[in-house]
Amino acid sequence: MRNSRQMLLATVMAAVAAWSLAARAGELEDGITAFEKHDFNTAVRLIEPLAEQGNIEAEYFMGTFYMYGHGVAMDPAQATVWFKRAFGHWETQARAGDPAAMVEVAGMLTSGLGVDRDDKAAADWLRKAGDLGYVEAWAELGGLYVEGAGVPKDLAEGERLLKKASSAGSVRASEMLAALSKRVEPASF
Repeated sequence: MRNSRQMLLATVMAAVAAWSLAARAGELEDGITAFEKHDFNTAVRLIEPLAEQGNIEAEYFMGTFYMYGHGVAMDPAQATVWFKRAFGHWETQARAGDPAAMVEVAGMLTSGLGVDRDDKAAADWLRKAGDLGYVEAWAELGGLYVEGAGVPKDLAEGERLLKKASSAGSVRASEMLAALSKRVEPASF
């Protein structure tokens, strides 16, 4: 009898935890939707509690809100605090082998949000994620080769990686390839 009560309690607790996670995910989605509609006050109201609870994406959004003054007073120092929190959490996940987190870390390193800009380290993270078969890593690394950011400028390698990512379904890579095809490089003298 005791074991069945414990199992019932464990099942109920698991269901409550799953519902709580789903509710928080719904709040984040609602907050992102509000952000996209430029309803920044609603976005902040929905996202800030999640950021306070350690939701990485919400932390990143809070950094964005403070960076640009969306729904809050513009405060670059506070933006940096939030970006650093998000970066620290993503870096922990990246070091644990999460390729999506590796791409997030690389993105923050190339933008310099909350951390010192380091294109070479970003390229290293993207290579690791790409080696794990993460499609978006190929797209982002291809972009670095096109620009020569953190890696030697190599249009052929950039295009190869972008095509590889596009073929695997990356919309971002397809968009980057379309933009690349419109670029005109200066003629050699």
